[in-house]
Amino acid sequence: MIYRVYWFGIGLCAVVTACAPAALPGNSRSATGTAASYNGYNDDLSVARPSYATTAIPANRPAVPPPLPAPARKPETAPVRKPATEQPTEALHVNKRLDALLDTIAQQNRSIRYAPGYRIQVYVGNERQEADDVKLQVYRSFPELSPYLSYKQPTYRLKVGDFMRRLDAEHYLSQLKQQFTSVILQPDKVDIRRSLTIK
Repeated sequence: MIYRVYWFGIGLCAVVTACAPAALPGNSRSATGTAASYNGYNDDLSVARPSYATTAIPANRPAVPPPLPAPARKPETAPVRKPATEQPTEALHVNKRLDALLDTIAQQNRSIRYAPGYRIQVYVGNERQEADDVKLQVYRSFPELSPYLSYKQPTYRLKVGDFMRRLDAEHYLSQLKQQFTSVILQPDKVDIRRSLTIK
């Protein structure tokens, strides 16, 4: 056992010695690995720099061309300012066009009555009296939700609410599940004006 530890120690020392950095030519480190100066950099990079051949200028040609004559300058005059009451006609033209376009868009948006949203289906069945009873119970518990009763032979469906966002619909869904058994959230077209009244 002692021999194994001994040979392991010798092998470890050999590995550490082999991995130690060696001194490079032109490097500031000595063979022992200590630096002469940590901030100095002593490598010679003149071998890597490019050299350019110089060309001689002929004797009959001047080294620098003569300067060009300066152009005649006009006397500077102060810019003429327009009075503050005058505005460029282009800016007014753009503003009028923009206002007209925004009015057109607002008029079109007022004509849109329905949008995609969500409604909660509270009742599905064949009995008209049960559908009316559920409708009355929903109206008493949640007066802000508008009930919609539809009939497609032989089934009555009662949906409530006009929700633009699913998060609002899920809030009411959890409250309606406490009172009714078959409550389902369904995507549907909703009335935009009524959806604004639901909080």
